[in-house]
Amino acid sequence: MKVRVAVLLLLLAAFARGAERRAGTIRLSNGQEHKGEIWFQGSEPRIYEGEGAAGGRFVNVKLEEFASLTFFIRTQSTERPWRFKNAGSDEKEFLPGEYPVVELGVEARLLSGQTLKGHLLNKPVYIRTPDGENPMDYLEQKFHLKFQMQGEVGQKAADLVYVKEIVFDGGEAAPEAGNGVLTGTLKGFGALQQVAAYGIDRMRAYEGKVLDAAQGTYRIERLPPDRYDFALLTDRGIWVGLSEQAATAADARPLEAGDEAAIAATLAKFDDFFDVQGVIAVRGHREAAKVVVHQRRVKEQHDEAGLKGQELNRLDIWTWHMRTTEWHINPRGRANLFRYFEPRGGQPRPIRLLPALGGCVLDPAREPEKQWSADAPKE
Repeated sequence: MKVRVAVLLLLLAAFARGAERRAGTIRLSNGQEHKGEIWFQGSEPRIYEGEGAAGGRFVNVKLEEFASLTFFIRTQSTERPWRFKNAGSDEKEFLPGEYPVVELGVEARLLSGQTLKGHLLNKPVYIRTPDGENPMDYLEQKFHLKFQMQGEVGQKAADLVYVKEIVFDGGEAAPEAGNGVLTGTLKGFGALQQVAAYGIDRMRAYEGKVLDAAQGTYRIERLPPDRYDFALLTDRGIWVGLSEQAATAADARPLEAGDEAAIAATLAKFDDFFDVQGVIAVRGHREAAKVVVHQRRVKEQHDEAGLKGQELNRLDIWTWHMRTTEWHINPRGRANLFRYFEPRGGQPRPIRLLPALGGCVLDPAREPEKQWSADAPKE
């Protein structure tokens, strides 16, 4: 009986390991290609989406969510080796030669159609390929996915070998981040500086391009099918089209009096890079409440002199849900609309809601490009 139980446990363990692998291809920067079953060791891969300390976020992604990961060189430099001149001294002594240092970025495409761009925290990835000499056996290889790579003295950046691409079977045919386009003209708002669209069902923000600041024309590309709320930042203020629509949920409970205050109270406890957070407005329902969050960095930064008397601000839409009695943020529901600066100690631009900028439905299969314009309301 014990033997049977042991065999069953071994079979279950093997099945579990197999379920944690996905067929795909790993391509290296030197042109090598490996096809087989791919998996990550330990916890889920963690991607820092964004640039710099201001405005980014960490996103954990499950293996089964990936369509592909593409790695690219963000920065590269040449450094000189050194050592401390004497024991206990902080004086450096440079040695002969040079070595390359490369920082890698990643663009991760998900099967949902989303694209995350930033860098991947150091993570080993494994691939199991059939053994050419024994078809019944396998070869297992390990590659290190690194944010930063350092070469040996005498090497060049081109000599460093890194994982350039991981494509999972079916990933090539997975939906792109989208091929839909939203264009429009926003009149009477002042000089347009930034524009963004918020995908309600995907809970994701998409950055747009300002075509003509004075005329208020914009274009937002690579959009998947979704319902969109718009936000625009001008020299006169910020307008957000926060519609009543929210991510679809079964048996959605409506918002109640006091929910906005409860969310604001929880938000005020956050200890983040931004030390002041405030709720501008809440829409949706208790399963997916869309919350416009305004964040400010009031404390001094390490590079304060470089800010030249300006204060960093950020405007987001976060998706919250209520469990039993407490509000919680959806793990992937923090979407950044804008990062911008205001004069430190000065009068910040007002943030207002404008219903005309909300609830745009886009289906690229039927309507690849759509116009969505609005005029500023009369004061």
